[in-house]
Amino acid sequence: MSSSVEQKKGPTRQRKCGFCKSNRDKECGQLLISENQKVAAHHKCMLFSSALVSSHSDNESLGGFSIEDVQKEIKRGMKLMCSLCHCPGATIGCDVKTCHRTYHYHCALHDKAQIREKPSQGIYMVYCRKHKKTAHNSEGMSFSHILLLRRNLRKI
Repeated sequence: MSSSVEQKKGPTRQRKCGFCKSNRDKECGQLLISENQKVAAHHKCMLFSSALVSSHSDNESLGGFSIEDVQKEIKRGMKLMCSLCHCPGATIGCDVKTCHRTYHYHCALHDKAQIREKPSQGIYMVYCRKHKKTAHNSEGMSFSHILLLRRNLRKI
C-alpha cells in the first residue's frame, strides 16, 4: 500500500509533524500523512533521522519509510532534547560519532549546521556548527564509504 500525501487547509485542525511538532513545510519538506491519518511527518525530518532506514517493502509506508519504523523513531525522539530549542523530538544527530548534539531539522538549519544531502546515493548527514570543519576534512573519504559505515552503525 502507498501512503497518502495530504496537507490539511482551512478551518480543520492543521496536522503537525510527529518529529518537530510544527507545520514548517517550507523548511522541512512536505508533510506526509499516513492513510489512516495517525502518523504525520515532514519528509526531511524522516530523511535525516538517525535511526530511520528507507523501506523497500510492500507494506504501508510513508515517504519510503515503514510506518511502524516512523512511529518507533517518533517515540525514540520523545526522549531526545534538541540542542537548540530544548524541546523533545530531536532525532537528527551530528554525524561526528563523539558529538551529542541533536536537532529537529529546522533547528539544525537555524543553528547553522551543515546539511549534506546526496539523494542519488542515499546520503543524508548533518554536522553541527562546531563540527562543520570536520565535514570538510572528511571530503577525502568517499560518500559510499561513509554511508556503509553509517548503515553498519545503525545495525548495532
